[in-house]
Amino acid sequence: MYVNTSRRISVALGPLFEFLSDLENHWLLADGAISVVHVEPGDGGRVRMRGPLGVHRTAVTSLERLDPPRVIAGTADVGSRTRAHVIWELEPDGGGTRVTLAARVDRAAPLDRLLLAAGGRAWLESRFQLILATLEERFKQ
Repeated sequence: MYVNTSRRISVALGPLFEFLSDLENHWLLADGAISVVHVEPGDGGRVRMRGPLGVHRTAVTSLERLDPPRVIAGTADVGSRTRAHVIWELEPDGGGTRVTLAARVDRAAPLDRLLLAAGGRAWLESRFQLILATLEERFKQ
């Protein structure tokens, strides 16, 4: 399963990469459906996702790759049987930057497969769109 969304943000590549390369800033982008449980500065953390119908999952995140100034990638593990790779890709786009946020589920426990098939993919995509909108808003302040 693959989810991705992208958005052009009217901010230069350098400042966006600098902001996103500090993992503590990622938690500033979370909305009410995603909350931070614990942060390991520079390395990852633990987040809780609250989906529709009261479903919730906790993911342990870790930074795997940092390729300045265009790629930030890591993993999110839900329990021992579900793993996704998450990647931020930044490309210059005129005077701004095209930011793509994507996740690829490499393996999923039976419950997680069911949740993804029953609307979880669409829910994740909507969360990614909100995260990118929040990123843009942070730079307008």
